[in-house]
Amino acid sequence: MSRKNNGSILIITVFVFLLVNIIAINCSALILSNTRYTRYDYEEVYMKEQCLGKIELIYSNILKEVDKTLTDTNDYDSFKEYIVSDNFLNTIKNIQDDDLNNTTYQINRTDLNDKNNIYYEIISKTTYNKFSKQIVAYVKIKNPFQEDSSSKNKDNSQDVEDSEERDLNKLKSSDENIEVSQKEQEKIKNIEDINCSDLVIMFGYKEE
Repeated sequence: MSRKNNGSILIITVFVFLLVNIIAINCSALILSNTRYTRYDYEEVYMKEQCLGKIELIYSNILKEVDKTLTDTNDYDSFKEYIVSDNFLNTIKNIQDDDLNNTTYQINRTDLNDKNNIYYEIISKTTYNKFSKQIVAYVKIKNPFQEDSSSKNKDNSQDVEDSEERDLNKLKSSDENIEVSQKEQEKIKNIEDINCSDLVIMFGYKEE
């Protein structure tokens, strides 16, 4: 009777031991799996923040440069000429004192046959622990000046140009309290009221 009891106890002990081992192995696998997923989620968030950080810096440069261009230009052609120039592109590319060392970027001007807007493509890419992530965003810069008015000025006859030059000389020779025409006042006021953030719009954001 004692031998039968000992045999039963041994079988039960072995069964319990095997059951405990199976549970322990499954728990370990689940923990490792969750750890890998948690680590991947962290890397995904980290890389996304790095890419977006670089894009935000470039966007900030564009806002500053557009605001400066509004001050330095006063017609459609001069505004557009500078916004599409290499000087503008090199200026917005100039990013200093940032800690996004693992992130590279590229800026391209895109031609969408839109005469009133100028488009740029920003590509930001970062690498971390053998993983990589890329984010692409597009920026639309609106020309605040009317093209028709500038074209009309170019089509004026020589007599009109001579008349304007004479008027300009009169303005220069007059005293500092000279009055600007109502039309010119409205033009200046409208430009001063423009917020550069309304002219620079980011769109088409996508992750790759």
